[in-house]
This record gives sequence, structure tokens and C-alpha cells, in this order.
Amino acid sequence: MRDHDELNKRLAESLAATAAGDKTAFKTVYALTAPKLNSIIKGMIKDEALTHDILQQAYVSIWKSAGKFDAEKGKAFTWILVITRRKALDMIRSRRKLSISEELSEGIADENMQSDLGAKSLLLRRVFEPHLATLSKNSREAVILSTIYGMTSREIGERFGVPTHTAKSWVRRGLQKLKSEIDIDDLQTIL
Repeated sequence: MRDHDELNKRLAESLAATAAGDKTAFKTVYALTAPKLNSIIKGMIKDEALTHDILQQAYVSIWKSAGKFDAEKGKAFTWILVITRRKALDMIRSRRKLSISEELSEGIADENMQSDLGAKSLLLRRVFEPHLATLSKNSREAVILSTIYGMTSREIGERFGVPTHTAKSWVRRGLQKLKSEIDIDDLQTIL
């Protein structure tokens, strides 16, 4: 309990200094909270890259609103955790709201990307697009929601208003058809 109180005291002091523009104090806030917040958010999101994005957004918010923290109203770590958790929940909601009508190309990569990952994504898109077009509408959308957006069969079922096992079979049949149609040699040269 004493360590927890000491942590909150140091965080409160560092937040007050951060509000005054002290970058060293902000580094202290980060050092004292980042490992724990990273663990919490990673447990919620299950995606390391998104976890880093969320933490970056959270720390920008903490930097900008440090002056709003009031030690009389609550603990510093709790205040920081609430900001971070809200960023995570916003990210989860925004990922679920992605429109299934968006083109696959918008979901994978921009053709102007210069990185290896961007080039691989572009090549993969070109391999998959013609094959996705051969799937039934439900199967195609279920496969995209599952593989690109990481939605579960239950979430897909809820989105379409069908039982989970129906959504699961759409994904399974779609993936089986893609597997049977796509030349493995093409994929191996890309990967």
C-alpha cells in the first residue's frame, strides 16, 4: 500500500510539472506508468502494434490535459488509466465500425507505400482480389471481416443477424475456396 501511495504521489507531482511544460516530468510519468499500461492494453486489444498506437495517443492526451488532473478528486494512476482505457475502447469501437463496403485495397495497403510490408500487401491484394470476387457476397464479406479486421464468427454473425455457426461456415467455406484456387507458388514468392 505504501508503494502505491508513493507512486501516486510521484505521479501527481510529475503531472503538475508536466502541466507547466516540464518534459523531464513527463518522462517520469511515462517511465512510471508505461509498463503497466502496456500490459493492461495489450490484454484488452491482443495486438502489439495497436497497443503501441493506443499508448501513444493516450500519452499525447495526458501531456495535453495534465493540468486537468486534480489530486483532491482522485489518484494519479487511476486518472492516467482512465484516459488510456478510453483510448483503447475508442480503438475497439472504431475497428468494429469499419464499413464492410470499403474496398479491400483500403483495408490492406496504399499503393504509394514504400516499405517492404506495403509492397507485400500490394502484391497479396493483387493475388487475392480476383479470387475474392468469385466468393458469394456473404462469404466474401465474412472472410474480409475475419481476416482483415480480426472479427470473430460471433461478431460477424451479430453484424449480419445470423447465428454464429452460419457466420463461421461462411468464413470456413470462403477460406477453403480461396485455398483451393490460389497458387501457393505465387504466395511463396511474395512472402
